[in-house]
Amino acid sequence: MMFAAGLIALLIVFQLWLLEPMYEKYKIESVKNASRQIEEAIDGDDTANLSEVLYNISAANDTCVRIFEGNTDITTGNMGCVLYRMSPMELYDQVQLARSNGNEYLSKTVSGIGPAGGTSKSADNGRDLMTNLTFTRILEADDGPETVIMVYSGLTPVNATLSTLRVQILYISLIVLAAVILLTYFLYRTVARPLSRINEAARQLPEGSYQIGDIRAGYSEAEELNETLEQAAKDISKADKAKRDLIANVSHDLRTPLTMISGYGEMMRDLPGEKTDENIQVIIDESRRLTYLVNDLLDLSRMQENRISLDISEFNIVSLIDAELRKYDVYRMQDGFEISLDAEKDLYVRADMKRIAQVFNNLMTNAVNYSGESRRIDVRALKAGDNVRVEVQDYGEGIAEDKLDDIWDRYYKIDKQHVRRMNSSGIGLSIVRQVLEMHHAPFGVTSRINEGSTFWFELPLSGQKK
Repeated sequence: MMFAAGLIALLIVFQLWLLEPMYEKYKIESVKNASRQIEEAIDGDDTANLSEVLYNISAANDTCVRIFEGNTDITTGNMGCVLYRMSPMELYDQVQLARSNGNEYLSKTVSGIGPAGGTSKSADNGRDLMTNLTFTRILEADDGPETVIMVYSGLTPVNATLSTLRVQILYISLIVLAAVILLTYFLYRTVARPLSRINEAARQLPEGSYQIGDIRAGYSEAEELNETLEQAAKDISKADKAKRDLIANVSHDLRTPLTMISGYGEMMRDLPGEKTDENIQVIIDESRRLTYLVNDLLDLSRMQENRISLDISEFNIVSLIDAELRKYDVYRMQDGFEISLDAEKDLYVRADMKRIAQVFNNLMTNAVNYSGESRRIDVRALKAGDNVRVEVQDYGEGIAEDKLDDIWDRYYKIDKQHVRRMNSSGIGLSIVRQVLEMHHAPFGVTSRINEGSTFWFELPLSGQKK
């Protein structure tokens, strides 16, 4: 509506208020332009055809022309033109005004239009008034009489034109207003209302309302925006649920060692005979378990905020894996695990050795916890082109294909009911992803239900052997 009002206002300003002054300015420029063209024609060499040139100039600019050389009129023009009806005194006055104003002068006179097309000195209430423009220019000559150029043009009254324009603008305004109302309603139905509903649905996301609903729009951009919002709502809902599950799991994992520490501590306080090495070791083990949990959470938080920098060095990754696998001998002896290593002798890489060890241990922890009844884990460290490919394979329950992309998420956990055999916060794979992405290292997983999973990552060979 504001656009329509501005458009109508623009029409009124230009067609009603500025029409007359712009028309007058155009006519003034016409007589001045005709004067300049006549001056160029007089200064030219083709004086034999001067009458033809003057006629063409007059016709092109809608003017009439009269030229004097000294006291001689050298033109023959339309005797109905105002210039040819001026008295000698009026002509003299025009020349004197031009001489006193730098050799050129524009005079404007107003006269009424008579019934026979002539002019009269009075008009009815100012109507049917014609403005006469007379431009006088003096050309001085060093060795002859001066030349006076007089150009005349009349401003036709625009009262009838303005009256017609007023009626036209009225009709135009009504048509534009009707069109704008229809356009506004159409845009509201197809653009504004769907966007408003999408915006309202987006505002409800922080409040925990993830149901976007079926919002249909009449154009592709809004449809795509709604689909994006629906997907965002699903992702936020899934992440929110996973985060709540993680908090519940971590709370449970924290409560268990705290309960053990508190229980054994109180028992040793109340029963002096219970201060044994075995009980003290339980307290130490549970304290370490708490430390693992807290460190994993802190590491993941720092990685998410890019507050961890890598300490790159060159090391033998086979030696690192062999040393880390010794930590799992206890599972061979106590739980009957079969852990094998297939690796070449020396494979050197440049990476953060501490973080790569963390990645490997998290993959091993995941394999131990999800190995199922098979209790078999195969570890491989072999050359793959210019890279070293490290694989950790278990033979447990496996992962469904539609869950493979989700297991790397920060809060995602496939099975909340599995029995953990190792200290784990449940966010080990997310830490694996963060560390490997910081190294720009490729990684992934292949899995089949009831056949197990193979987690892998690759690091470029350094090209050195020691």
